[in-house]
Amino acid sequence: MRLGYHLKRYQDLMAALIMGGEMNVRESWSREQLLLFQEQRLQFLVHFARQRSPFYREAYSAFPDARPVRLAELPIITKETVMENFDRFVTDPRLKLSDLYEYIERNKQDNYYLGNYVVLTTAGTSGLKGVFVYDRKSWRSIIAALTRAASFMGLSYGRNTKVATIGAGSPNHLSNRTAVSIDVGRRKVLRLDATAPFASIVAALDEFKPDYLKTYPSVAALLAEEQMGGRLDIRLRAVLTGAEVLTEDRKQKIQQAWGVTPFDSYSATEGIMAAECAHHQGKHLFEDLCIVEVVDDENRPVPDGAPGQKILLTNLFNFAQPLIRYELTDMVTLSPEPCPCNRPFRLISVLTGRRDDVLYLEGPDGRPSPIHCVHFHSSLQELKEVREYQVIQRQDGLHVRVVVQEGASREAAASAVREALLNMFAHAEVRAPAIHVHFVDWIERDPARMGKVKLVMSELTA
Repeated sequence: MRLGYHLKRYQDLMAALIMGGEMNVRESWSREQLLLFQEQRLQFLVHFARQRSPFYREAYSAFPDARPVRLAELPIITKETVMENFDRFVTDPRLKLSDLYEYIERNKQDNYYLGNYVVLTTAGTSGLKGVFVYDRKSWRSIIAALTRAASFMGLSYGRNTKVATIGAGSPNHLSNRTAVSIDVGRRKVLRLDATAPFASIVAALDEFKPDYLKTYPSVAALLAEEQMGGRLDIRLRAVLTGAEVLTEDRKQKIQQAWGVTPFDSYSATEGIMAAECAHHQGKHLFEDLCIVEVVDDENRPVPDGAPGQKILLTNLFNFAQPLIRYELTDMVTLSPEPCPCNRPFRLISVLTGRRDDVLYLEGPDGRPSPIHCVHFHSSLQELKEVREYQVIQRQDGLHVRVVVQEGASREAAASAVREALLNMFAHAEVRAPAIHVHFVDWIERDPARMGKVKLVMSELTA
């Protein structure tokens, strides 16, 4: 049985490499060619969804099947909509949410559900976990997109190189499953769980000596400190980060440790991916695989160069669980300028985070005033006494977990944190809440959230 699984995995990787070659051709297209390709894929996707998905058949009943649809006229769907209507949403009637929940619960190793599907779950940082399925063909598109992102930083999957990935430990999470999918013996791949003891991660990397590292920005920054402190000795040709905000201080640590600028990426389990090229002027949206609408709170399009409040994603390659105008709460800004590399894809110039990264504090008029996590990053990341931090909003104020830099005193760190935050609150014109500083040895990584660290969060109920 496992032999058959490994054969399928090998077949999928080989097919993905061929598919990646086709994707490379599209990187030389004009913008007009790309938009035409998107439109053709959209019309096919809508027709397919209407024919195979009971949910879409009903949702699109008002649109004549004989004429092309305009994306803007189609209804918006949310994660709640998908999960509440899952059995009617998917295009294979064998896919039942109750069965998938049981499968996820018992699945402790990589596998294909019903011999054909990769089943993934989201981290549930917004409070609701999503379940998303990809058939083997659409999964190959994800692997091909991964090889494209790797090629942006000079990593070719045909070379005998060592790659270390540090991410989610569960086989139902995207970062883990993609790492497994490329590990078929063509090269040495080390997969580590971000929730493992940090000392064991350092020891494993020191023994493995990777050429390339793919991990969360917070993990990469911590490893950079170990490298600069002489407790880690690896020589990296490139670092690929993603799944968290790459703050400026984290980027600088990576550059200082290994002399390379990290390639930042952006992806979601629902099927969106973007990655930096060698120009590092923003993350290229892989728009041959998806349509991305950046909108405001009222779902009105925002122009390139202006910050959006959310994304409406249309996945152009997943026909098992079609996502058409699917709402993501990620806040991005698209660059109004093309990249010097001349690829036709738009650039994400700013990735601020998610809307739930916003804390609401009392303004001078007594009404709640939004303070985004970027304000906390800019205030705390430059403090020389602070190695790591996490801000948690509770009823009694802000609780700041602090890991102090080696040699720094806790008293000095606490004073610096309070002063930085008070200055930020004054500048933002909000009333300063109580500030509670807690010293910890390590910012805990939650396995349920794929080992990611949420630097700013609220525990207040809405």
